[in-house]
Amino acid sequence: MLNVNDDLEEIKISMKIDTDDDDVDVKRAFNTAVASMKGAIGRDKPSFYTQNDEINDLLNTAAIMLADHFYKTRSATIESGNVNGTLREYDLGYTSLLLLLKAEYKVFEEGVSDGA
Repeated sequence: MLNVNDDLEEIKISMKIDTDDDDVDVKRAFNTAVASMKGAIGRDKPSFYTQNDEINDLLNTAAIMLADHFYKTRSATIESGNVNGTLREYDLGYTSLLLLLKAEYKVFEEGVSDGA
């Protein structure tokens, strides 16, 4: 999984941020996103978050999506002015990834390699 201290430039590129002016806010948003994801997925299997396979890509994509949301909204409000007039907190893409990751986490066995 991306590390905000080592991979800040990659995170900023993904979030389409060209300057260094908001590095503190970007780091805060990314760290908050990772903490939120781990809280939603689970914290009892730490090696789940250090895999070097497709799960890692899913984790990174979800973390960047949520960090981008936190960075751009910067408030505790939810969107109410979308086309349908309904409330939403996150985009469907993040929710889909989170549900997929929760399922993968549930069957993941700590300390067992799949040989990939």
